[in-house]
Order: sequence, then C-alpha cells, then structure tokens
Amino acid sequence: MFCSIRCVVNSARNGSRHYTGSRSLETNYQRVADYYAGKSVFVTGATGFVGKVFIERLLSNCKDIENVFVLIRPKHGVDTEKRLQKIFDVPLFDKLKQTRPGDLKKVIPIKGDIATSQLGLTPDDKETLADKVSVVFHSAATVRFIEKFQDMININVEGTQRVIDLSRSIRNLEKFVYISTAFSNVHLHVLEEKLYSHTKELSAVRQMIRDHGTDDTKVNEYIADAINTYTLSKGLCEEVVRQNKEYLPTIIVRPSMVTSMYHEPLPGWVDSWVSATAVFSNVSRGLNPYIYSTEDVVCDIIPVDYVANFIIIAGAKGAITDDISVYNICSSSENPITWKGGSDLYLEQSKRLGYSNKNMREMKVSKSKFVVNTMTFILQTVPCFFADVGLVLRGKKPRHFKEAFRSSLLRDIIRPATSTSLLVKSKRTQALISTLDDHDKKSFPCDVNNIDWKEYSAIFCRGVREFLLKGK
Repeated sequence: MFCSIRCVVNSARNGSRHYTGSRSLETNYQRVADYYAGKSVFVTGATGFVGKVFIERLLSNCKDIENVFVLIRPKHGVDTEKRLQKIFDVPLFDKLKQTRPGDLKKVIPIKGDIATSQLGLTPDDKETLADKVSVVFHSAATVRFIEKFQDMININVEGTQRVIDLSRSIRNLEKFVYISTAFSNVHLHVLEEKLYSHTKELSAVRQMIRDHGTDDTKVNEYIADAINTYTLSKGLCEEVVRQNKEYLPTIIVRPSMVTSMYHEPLPGWVDSWVSATAVFSNVSRGLNPYIYSTEDVVCDIIPVDYVANFIIIAGAKGAITDDISVYNICSSSENPITWKGGSDLYLEQSKRLGYSNKNMREMKVSKSKFVVNTMTFILQTVPCFFADVGLVLRGKKPRHFKEAFRSSLLRDIIRPATSTSLLVKSKRTQALISTLDDHDKKSFPCDVNNIDWKEYSAIFCRGVREFLLKGK
C-alpha cells in the first residue's frame, strides 16, 4: 500500500489548518494514474497554452480521474460553457475526441476570475470545490510583459492569494501545486530548487501601487532591478506561497521558456507566440537579424508536453515536507542549447522544409547596442521599407515594416534572457523522474536528457508553421 503523507492538523483562527509533513515513503509503487483515480482536481489557467496541454494529458493518461474543475472567466459576453468548448476546439484534443470523447464531460467549468474578490465564485461553487477537490493546480497568470503594474500585481500576486484562500477551505486537500517560472528570480543567474527571499517586500509593493501605481515613470524606476513587471510579480507570488506554507501542503513547479509539443498527442502543436518561439520564427522569416547575445548564452527552453507531464507527476508524487518542495523543469543544467545554436537549427529546418529562402541569413549576436541597432537598420529596416513600397505600388496593404517593428520590440523585451545565461538546476526534478517505473516514464515523458535538439527543431518548426502561421 501507498504510505500517506504525515499531516498534523492544528486548530487555528478561522478554521485554518497547519501542515507539517515528512517525505512520502512507498512500500509498493503506485502509478501516477492510480493516484488520481477517483479524485477531482481544480485548475486555474486552463485557457492558456500550458493549461490546455495539462488538461489533455491529464484526461488522456489518468482515465479514472473523477472531475477536472476549471476556473473560467466569462469574456466578451461569452459564457463559461462556450469558452470551455473553445478550449476543446483545437487540434490538440482531436485524438481524445476520437478515442474517448466522453471523458471531455469530466471537465466542469467554474465561473470566476482570479482578479476579483473571492475569485468571483458563487456560494454553491465554493461548496462544490470544498467538498470534492483533492488537488489544486494554480497556473493562471498574465504573461504580458507590458501589462500595467497594478494590473499585473492584482492578477498574478493577489490572484494567487485568492486561490490560496479558496484552497484553505477545501476539506480534503492533498496537494496545492503552484506553477511559477524559472525567471521568478532571474537576477540570481543560478537558480537552485529552493525558495529565495525576494528583493522587494510585498507590503512595500502594495504601498507603491497605492501611492504611484498609475505613474509609469515611477513604476519603471521602481522595477528597474527586477527586469520587468512579470518577473517581479512571479517572484512575489512565490513569497505569497511561502507565507501560507503552514496552511497548505504545497509544491512549486518552475518551468523555463515553454515551446511547442515534442511528443503526444500532437507533435509540434503550439498556440502561443512567446519568447524563443517568436524569435526563432522571426529569424526564419528574415526578421531579427541580430539579437543581444553571445554565441555561448544558453536558451533555456522546454517542450510544453514535458511541462504538463511533470506537473501531473509532481501533483501525484511530489514530496510534502516542512518546507516547500521546489521543482525546476528546465534544460539549461542537463541538456543545454544556446540561442545561437537553437536559432541555427530552426533556420536549417525551415530551409529544409521550404519555408525559408535558401539564402536566408543566420541570426547574428552582439551585446553592443550600436552594433545591433545599426545592423538591424541595414539588414531589416531598409529592406522592409522597400518591400512595403512595392506592396503599395501594387495596390496592396503594407505589412513588412510593422512586422519588423514588432520583432525588434520583442528582441528588446527579452534582452535580459538572451544576453545572460540563466543556469537552472534541476537535480530534485531529475531525482523524482528517476523514481518512476517504465510505464510512467513512457506515459509522462519529461526527462530533458532525452531531447534530441535537431529532431525537436524539425518538429518545432513544422508546428509553428502549421498552427501559428497556418502554412504561410
């Protein structure tokens, strides 16, 4: 039998529960799917890239799971049921629809919004979650780097506190899994699998928002050492989780830059233009001829299915201890690839597949602002300008200059990630993966040492062209 987590529950104000734990010990191996059998989970962030893949993998590989409750915000007058259907109306779910279509009915939409008080939940929905849920997976967050400071903090930080408050009311909660990011403490350059004291006090950040939240100049000065509002907010989210660790059996999973699917169910599937995906694609289209980097700066990317699979594993087998167990699911410390190397592989595959001109230049790197701006002007801005003139003369709408501007904006936004290597250590993650039996390793592949970057680049490239560029 599976030895349960040792959990001591003490009485506290408002019925709070205090958790102390010891590492789970197994006398007989329990498979990941068996852990979820008969259980229900609550998921935030289900409409996002990782969220969709997480739900598909959970349903496909844990067929005896009871229900998957997902928090969905009504949007543009579209109710939660229709937004849930929109999640399923992507090729990602085609295989599941063909093999076990009834399993999609296990996903139950819960109307709510992490940006509102008490998540905007009805009393009946609160009671349903409190009664039925065993594991909470919180991944909802805004990833827009240009989001207003007060909005970013309200959604990411205060939203995390609201999900924690709800989780504390769940009667038989076994795990609270928070999905953070490897860039939550990017200023450190070397990231261990542990929590760090944040450079800014949460109370001070809240006071800053009350005093100067709408003053962009003061906000930019305040967050200067945190790179951007997103990385600042995710670091503060971890602080919120730390402050509540005695009340919840908590695990943190930190992925790095998430890219297209590697394996099941649909190799190459992607629906999000973020970081490396956009940079590599821009290079193959003749944009981003230069980025701020050197040839040895590591590009820490991880396929989305590896992230989703590991989150499922962590929910089932992650250790609950007196401190919070942190797992980094990344590639930089185990199977690294550089920005230059990744870009070159992607361009090679793009040319091979006929998406890029055979004469397309490889991406160049430099940390000099003068070099990057000058060469971008010569190799990108000028050609795009004349290409647009040609479109206008033929009576068509210009588009090249606009695309060039967007690619340069992205290059500047992610400059901190491209100009300095972030070494993300993942020994605890690798140790947890090593405890899986062969069946679970096959069902939930997530060992970055098994990534063949050349093979993956071909899958990555095809996926971007098919699912984001629609074959253009």
